Amino acid sequence: MSAAPGMLLIDPDPVERDRLRRELEEHGWRVCVAEDAAAAVRMCEEHPAEFRAAVVDLQLPGLQGARVLAGLGAVAPKLARVAMSAGLAPYSIAAFRRLTRTPLLAKPVHAADLDAVLRAPAAACHG
Repeated sequence: MSAAPGMLLIDPDPVERDRLRRELEEHGWRVCVAEDAAAAVRMCEEHPAEFRAAVVDLQLPGLQGARVLAGLGAVAPKLARVAMSAGLAPYSIAAFRRLTRTPLLAKPVHAADLDAVLRAPAAACHG
């Protein structure tokens, strides 16, 4: 088993998923990708000890990303989570931050920023 912490990456854009996966792996993460909400929750349910962090695009089609974040939190309460999104209005960002303690990063997201936000909480969740 790899010593690298596991991360679940949920983004509907295959180009963005691949870019972020590669960059996050360069920062020492073991990244599993999911194209949609159902796959992400299923992966977390089936392998709860595999993941220390999750990064979710809020603009998932069908089921909104905020619901995915909540679902992952219900399945794995200690999972460190970050939301990301492009093109959100400032009032939407403010509302999200008021309603949740989940960090929200604007796309394009850089792996170094995700690593900085998630490294300590991910270590604490299995420490």
